[in-house]
Amino acid sequence: MPANIYKLKDGTLVPGVTTIINQLGKGEGLMNWSHKIAYDSTIEITHDLWVRYGGGEKLYIPKYEDIKKWQGVRDSAGDIGTLVHDLVLDFLSGEVVELKDKDDIVKNCFRKFCDWWVEETKGCTLELITEQPLVSEKLRFGGQPDIYVVNKRKLIDIKTSGGIYDSYWTQLAGYDILLRENGYKVDEYQILWLPKDGRFGCPIRKNLTKEKKIFKCLLEIHKLRREE
Repeated sequence: MPANIYKLKDGTLVPGVTTIINQLGKGEGLMNWSHKIAYDSTIEITHDLWVRYGGGEKLYIPKYEDIKKWQGVRDSAGDIGTLVHDLVLDFLSGEVVELKDKDDIVKNCFRKFCDWWVEETKGCTLELITEQPLVSEKLRFGGQPDIYVVNKRKLIDIKTSGGIYDSYWTQLAGYDILLRENGYKVDEYQILWLPKDGRFGCPIRKNLTKEKKIFKCLLEIHKLRREE
């Protein structure tokens, strides 16, 4: 998915919330290293057992480069997550959502969202702003919150990963800063969690004071790195 571009009024390009948060790291290097260790250990143990129990023909050991199937699994999971995210936002924007040709995992995630939406809108009509690009002229960064519920003053972010991580709340804190500078108030922060294994969660927080401090520190780190 291409990164969004954010500009100040004078045309200056500024970083987005996601770019700033990603300085915390996604652990790609650690994941690669851990996978390589597991591979080496498995091969060593397999070879030792083969020798110990008198294996006959030569043991075939595949090259590491030939078995990195997990990278395809990771990328596939990312594609599914992006699709679920886009379907939810299309639905909230009033577009017709067609599930007929979609993967079963996608269908299940979207149904979980629909169940939540029925409860969330029971007895009320929600005024929504979805994916609206915003910029902070004061702090010089931009972002695009998933969902802002105007009449509930609630900020919602959609996530499809395997867990609800601290960085998600820090990301919401960045969006909160943007919303407030642009005239919107926020009383609640919610993660709409639609993981691909069928679980569901929608935790809410009322205060992200600590997370805002963390976000501002990350923003300063990003600026210092750019100066280098």
